[in-house]
Amino acid sequence: MKFSTTQLLATLGFASYVAADFHVLTGPCSIAPGWGGSLEDYAVACPSNYYNCNCMLNGDRAGHVISGQTPRYGIHNTGSNYFELSGMCGVGNMNFYLQGDGTWLFYIAGGDGTVQGQCWPGDNSIKDCNAFSAACSLSNILVCYSYICEP
Repeated sequence: MKFSTTQLLATLGFASYVAADFHVLTGPCSIAPGWGGSLEDYAVACPSNYYNCNCMLNGDRAGHVISGQTPRYGIHNTGSNYFELSGMCGVGNMNFYLQGDGTWLFYIAGGDGTVQGQCWPGDNSIKDCNAFSAACSLSNILVCYSYICEP
């Protein structure tokens, strides 16, 4: 079977779209544990190939929610239909919009309006991260597929 150049490029484009992904995690963090610190809600996004506490707690390669609300542990909908991440994989701010089927589509803020990827509800698995200044118990809320975090 022969493929035209257009078919080959479309196939390669789709392959890169689903090849890389990242996760959005939320949960409580104890700031300054043992020193009378506070308990705060926390949200972070990490590339799948860097799903570790260095990203989640120290912010290495992380994206951070700068507006709106992400889903929280145990639920997939906060009543919010929008949130925005900054710093994810070196791209500009990304806008996430909840769809009727419970997935989220995301776009580059101020971009050309093309969909950059899609997120599905995560498995709510917990990743515990501890450091001198904080202890967090983060839940894998969303799994996002896109080309933006390709190595």
